[in-house]
This record gives sequence, structure tokens and C-alpha cells, in this order.
Amino acid sequence: MQIPFGEWLPDLPDHTNPGATQALNVYPAVNSYRPWKSITTTSGNALTARAQGAASFKSDTGVISIFAGDATKLYKLTSNSFVDESGGTTFSTPTDGHWDFIKFGEVVIAFNGDDAPQAWTLDGSTDFAALGGSPPIFKHAAVIGNFVVTGYQPTAQTTVAWSSFNSPTSWTAGTNQSDTEVLPEGGVITGVTGGQYGLIFQESRITRMDYRGGNVIFSFRRIEDNIGAVQGKNVIKVGNLVYFLSEDGFRVTDGSSSKPIGNGKVDRFFLDDLKFAKRERVKATADRENKLICWSYPSKTGTNSDNQNDKILVYHYESNRWSLVVIDHEYMIDYQTPGYTLEELDDYPTSGANDLDAITISLDSAFWSGGLRSFGVFGTDHKLGSFQGNSLKAEIGTSQTELFPNSRSMITHVRPIIDTDDATGSLTYKNKIADTSATTSENAMHSTGTIPFHRSARYFKFNIQVPANKEWNDAQGLDIEATNEGYR
Repeated sequence: MQIPFGEWLPDLPDHTNPGATQALNVYPAVNSYRPWKSITTTSGNALTARAQGAASFKSDTGVISIFAGDATKLYKLTSNSFVDESGGTTFSTPTDGHWDFIKFGEVVIAFNGDDAPQAWTLDGSTDFAALGGSPPIFKHAAVIGNFVVTGYQPTAQTTVAWSSFNSPTSWTAGTNQSDTEVLPEGGVITGVTGGQYGLIFQESRITRMDYRGGNVIFSFRRIEDNIGAVQGKNVIKVGNLVYFLSEDGFRVTDGSSSKPIGNGKVDRFFLDDLKFAKRERVKATADRENKLICWSYPSKTGTNSDNQNDKILVYHYESNRWSLVVIDHEYMIDYQTPGYTLEELDDYPTSGANDLDAITISLDSAFWSGGLRSFGVFGTDHKLGSFQGNSLKAEIGTSQTELFPNSRSMITHVRPIIDTDDATGSLTYKNKIADTSATTSENAMHSTGTIPFHRSARYFKFNIQVPANKEWNDAQGLDIEATNEGYR
């Protein structure tokens, strides 16, 4: 009997769950789960404190710049080390706040909702400096058409303000189409996305913002009432779709309406697992290569979740499947790789030594080519890294099932459909739904590719583990060898 690994559905009961009851330290693919890897460091000098934001941008000349921020400083990655470029300013980013960055033309704007927004001209600046034109202080922003559009000012949390046409340094309302709009209903502004049109997220409303020109400038049309985004940085645009976390769970919108993507799957699990007092540290990031949206968050069970995030909820948007990763980290970033010369490879940061043999990322990896989209992370050492180390210990569990209807079963062998000989397996079993489940020890795989058991019961869950630091690519399911013991 062959059982494929279904989608992870922790919100449903274990018994007759149509998917998987565990998908830990893996990420979903179209018809398999793949290993999640540990963090390997890619930057030399660390930030001086916990990373609270980062982004990368390419100039018109093709030069890639990577920026980051902590509570008091802004940095730029130079010669593989983060250099303080705060320009002598000491910032006051809130403990659970974020630095965010947008690019308008060749100007990068950094903002944290507490300090005056900062500007950096690509290929030109040597330090960040206050953005000119007397802009407001804002927590959220995006480029919509030819305007910088902002939301959530400390003293005007429902106000949308935008710059003059084609000028991020001109903010006088009524001049060259710069203006403001108050959204009196829907709560505080919690996110802004841009492009040809904008979406303004509030706590319980989503408003579409379209450029009209003339005296109107922008039109505002509600596309959702009683649905919005919670605070934090949980709104992310990928292609023409925007993914976000609302009070009732995870959703996606196409700019006209939204639909749930976590209902009956992971919403209840997430809300129960989230450390609610630290909910503003929830951060959404995209791994575009693997078609993933990842929400980083601090959990109730994290040993150091007051200071860093410890879990990642992973969504594969092509198959609508989920998984969970447990790993301590500070901040995730979707960025463009700066590229490395042969000389820089020799100085590449490694654990304990700087030499080619100590590099854990394959030299054939596209990571080393400049300008490619990559999925990065700041580890707990405040250094920028990537999830390209050794694989974490993975576990995938099936639903609780009765192999033979109205009968007990004797399980004799389980053959994992996975491309490694290092997998182990265990059985979780009971005789009545009301019973407390018991779980066997983890058994090793034989040279035949099967894991032997000798266990009789009525209801079984099948759990497959792959130890940490093992090489494998896809886990698809398992074959069960069992005999029908009849009704007794």
C-alpha cells in the first residue's frame, strides 16, 4: 500500500486527515518535500545589534548594493563586510520595529516609522542622509506609478501621503500633485504595496489606489471590508499577487478581492503558536527560486523568542502547500547577490577558517554570480547568511489511518519513497480514537530500503525522519507492508 505525503494540515484532526500531520524542517514542492538547510554565513563583519531590516538594489550601471539596519544604525555591505553608513546619526528603531527600504529612480529611501526617512543615491552617496523636501515620518511605503506613497505616520496613523510627481524630495501638499488622504475607517495603516496601482492595507480594510491625474490625482476604492492586515511587515507582493496575514488568517489578493490560503490548514496552528506580545516582529519574505512565501515569527515555545524569531511558516504558492521550519534567526531578506571574484572567494567568511575548502556552499551554485535573486537571512550572530548549509533534521508524518476498514493491522515494514538511505521511521498507534497514542522508537533503514516493524493496532500514523547533515532531495511518500488481522 503506497501513501503519498500530502499537504501539511495541522488545523485538522489527526484521524483521517487528508494530508500530513507533520512537515518539519522541509519545504513543499509540487509533489514532494525537500530539505531545509542551516544558515551559512556570507558576510564578514556583523551588525552591532539584532538585524531589523535589509534590502538590496541594482543601480542603472548594474552595481548591486545591500543595505541593513539595526536599532541605531544603517549599514551598507562593502567588500563583504557591513560598514556603518549612518552619517553620524543615532536612530531609535522600536524594539519590535523594522527598517524598510524602497527605491525611486536611483534614490534608496530607508524608513522605520520613528526617525526621519533617510536617502542614499546609488553609485554616489557615501553616507545616508535625511531625505529632502520635509517628508513625513512613516512606517510603510511603496512606489506607485511616479510617486512615493506612504502610510502610518506616528501622529496620523490612518493618513496616506505621497510625494510630488517624479520627485521623492518634494512633499508640499498641493504642489506638483503631492497630497494626502485620510482613511477614517478600517483602523491604522498596516501595509502599502505599489506598481501600476497601489493597495493600502489597514487593520480591517483594503483600499485600492489608482492614479487619475488632474485635480483628483488618485482615486481610492475599497476592495475588502472587515478584512485587512495585522501590524508588522507581513504584507508581500510577488508578481501580481499580494500575500498577507489578516486577523482571521493568511490570505492573497489580486487587487480586486482576496481569498483565504490558510483556512482549515494552518491558520489556527499559527495563531496558537505565535508569541502574541511580539506579533509585530512577523516578517514576510519571498524565496522566488523555490516559489515560497515565508512568514518568520517568534513562537510561544522559542527559548529566546523575546530577542529573535525562531520559526518560519512556509507556503509554496504553486501547489498551495505548507510546512514549518524551526531555526533561530533575526531577519530574512529576498535580495540580489553581489557576486564574488576569485580573490573574494578566498576571503569568504567560514566557520573557523577563510579558505576554499571550508566553504559549505557548492562552487557550482548560482549564489556566487552577481545579480541573481537569492533568499538570505541574518543569523543570531547579526551576520548576513543564506540557507545553504547542511540539512536540518526533518520529519514528515502521515495522518492517522485505519489501513483495513474495521480491522486491526500488523505493520511489518515501511519503505520510505525518498532518495537517501539515512531515513529512519517510527509508528504512532492506538486501538481507539479516545486512547492516548504511543510512538515507537526511530528504526533505521535496512539495505533493502525498508524499515522493519512488528506492531499490531487499529490506527496508525507513519513518521519518517531524516537526521541532520544528510544529503537528500525529495521525500514523496512511503510503501506500507501490513497484514489484516481482522476485527478483534
